[in-house]
Amino acid sequence: MQKLLGILKIYGIITFGALLAALGISLFLAPVDMVAGGLSGIGILVHSFTGFPVGALMLILNVPLFFLGFRFLGSGFLIRSLYGAFMFSVLTDVTALIPPVTENLILCALFGGAFMGIGLGIIFLLGATTGGTDIAAQLIHRLVRSIDVGKWLLIIDGAVILAAGLATGSWERCLYGIIAAVTNGLLVDMMIQGANFAKVVYIISPKAEEIAEDTMETLDRGATALYCKRMYTKNDGLMLMCVVKKHELTRLEEIVLSHDPTAFIIFSGARSVSGEGFKIYPIN
Repeated sequence: MQKLLGILKIYGIITFGALLAALGISLFLAPVDMVAGGLSGIGILVHSFTGFPVGALMLILNVPLFFLGFRFLGSGFLIRSLYGAFMFSVLTDVTALIPPVTENLILCALFGGAFMGIGLGIIFLLGATTGGTDIAAQLIHRLVRSIDVGKWLLIIDGAVILAAGLATGSWERCLYGIIAAVTNGLLVDMMIQGANFAKVVYIISPKAEEIAEDTMETLDRGATALYCKRMYTKNDGLMLMCVVKKHELTRLEEIVLSHDPTAFIIFSGARSVSGEGFKIYPIN
């Protein structure tokens, strides 16, 4: 029963992410024929010329990309992403029935890109995609990990936007599409990096051992003791290094100050942490 609830939770979150991304297209981008890259951009471009439903075209174009995804990203990726792509396509056409919010191009670019970025970021955190260039971005990221998934999305989206400009001759609208694509890519990165973000805390105190024991017992976080020498007093001692989540910072500081009100505490950001007690996203 617990396993079933976990599965339902995962697919419920994927559905929510797909809904947000679909709203970004249906309420902001598609009504003004703004191409922001990806298969959705190709769908919007084709829709502007033929009236063919955006979601249905995305579903058709996803078929060959899913074969590649299954080959290189595994069956777990396939099941979740098939669901994500299907829900994204269906919800895109369903939400197209909702009247657009605005026809202001800058608002459409910003909010369309934001909705898509947050929605795709949520889906990526669950180890899935909505298909299309999302699959291409993750495949290329596996080859060149020095560039984030969001950056690869931005590169691919730029190529689609350029193609749209050549096809329509509407370069001003393409510039707005670039704004939407940049917003999308940045928010995808922020969603993924935010999930991995933690704090490294360095604590210098003569009561380092008591602080470490209390931290491990209260927060269930480990602590590493580093031997150090205080140059001002010339005394040898210990410096603790702890890695905690952002919401645990206040409690850790309270623990330290309860043992030593004069303790020296240094807070530093950790972009990504893996290991006991921490996860790495996206989950493959």
